[in-house]
Formats: sequence, C-alpha cells, structure tokens
Amino acid sequence: MWMGLEKKDARVALEGAMPWLAPTGKLTVQALGKLDRPLLAWAPESEAYLFDSAAHYAEFVDEPGGLSPLEKKIAQLPPRREWKMERVWTPHEEPDEEHEQAYEKASVTIGGRLLHPRALDAYATFAYEYAGLEDEDDFTDAEDGTPGLQHVTGDLNQALAWAAAGVCVLQQSLPYPFRDVLLYGDTDNRPAHRILLAYASLLRIKHPRKAAPWFTALVYLNPMDNVGARFLAPGGPAHPNARR
Repeated sequence: MWMGLEKKDARVALEGAMPWLAPTGKLTVQALGKLDRPLLAWAPESEAYLFDSAAHYAEFVDEPGGLSPLEKKIAQLPPRREWKMERVWTPHEEPDEEHEQAYEKASVTIGGRLLHPRALDAYATFAYEYAGLEDEDDFTDAEDGTPGLQHVTGDLNQALAWAAAGVCVLQQSLPYPFRDVLLYGDTDNRPAHRILLAYASLLRIKHPRKAAPWFTALVYLNPMDNVGARFLAPGGPAHPNARR
C-alpha cells in the first residue's frame, strides 16, 4: 500500500505523475552533493494559473481520429495548478560577458565535466553528447523499428547516467507525486522538459517498458505536448501524422 491506499487506488493516484528516480547512481550522488540549493519552483495562487485540460482538448475533439485514449484521460482531470521554475541559462544561450562570468563562478566539476550544478540543459547536453547525438532531434528509430539505435554511437550507459543526474536535480524542486502542470510555453520551464525527454528517450533504447511512464508524465505535465511525447506514450496517437 502507498500512503494508506490500497494498491489499486495508489496506482490510480500515481497515474500520470512524474516517476520517482532513486538518486543512487554515482554521477547523481556527485551532482546532488555539489548542488548548493534546489532550483526554485512555485505555483502562483491566482486562478489565472489554473490549467483546464478539458477546455484545451475540446479544440481537437472533432479533428480526424479525435482524441487518443491517453488524451481522453487527461481531458477528464479537474483544473490543475500551473507551476513555474527557475532557469539557469547556459553561456551559449545567454552569451553576455556578465552572465558567462557568473555561470563560470558557480560551476563545479561533476563526472570530470565543468557545469553549473543547477543547469538542467547542461545535463541534457552531456547526455546527448555521450550518446553520440547532437540533441533530441537526432533520435529516429532504426528501419527494423528498434528505438533510437540508428544514431546512438556513443556510450549509452554514460549518457543515461548524465540524464538521470539531471532528472534527480529536477526532483529536488517538485513535490512527489507531481500531477500538476509545468507548461512548455513558459520558456523557463523548458529545461525541465528537455532533461525528462532526454532520460525517457535514452531509457527507451534499453528498456521501452520502463520508459513508457516517463513519456506519459511529459504529456500530463504539458498537454500541448510540444516535445511529441504523446506518440511514444501508451494510449497516445499512433504516429506523428495523426493530429497536430
């Protein structure tokens, strides 16, 4: 049982929540040990920051194919709070000298690499680098349908370790289970989506079943699904041409 609930009820309560990743990997332990504080995260109390899933999906009900089973589930949720996150911009994103100096001053060595311990994009960048990919757009399934192996030419285990470290840094900032909304449209929230997508995509290569809840959580987090997670989540649209 979980929090006094029967197993079935606990499963329902956790459906769509961002899975919990145990912070036990060597690289993750290093990253959390160097973390000066968690990234700030907050949910404004104003009703203007309540996301209405039903109203969002109502725009797509009459489109060819209608809503997928996954989207129908999310559409039935009551309005949820929209969260906002602090963002640490990497120097190439914010290339002025003052920012670059501040970033370098806060940077530490983790896994032999120099980075700001709260910069989620840095973890994603290293994950793709070790996998031999430029970014998430480099993921395509092989001709035989094998997930992602066509372009992953690097060290998948090391890539996953970096992605996992970034996810664990993110976990320090959000309550568990997290079933509210973290909209991709808010640019400061995007690094969170990118590190989650990096971890889910890399994990899918080794363990497709274990990766599935991460893709589902990405759609719950952001029903607009700017990263295309719905096409890899159980119950989502069959392929990218299905809708939107």
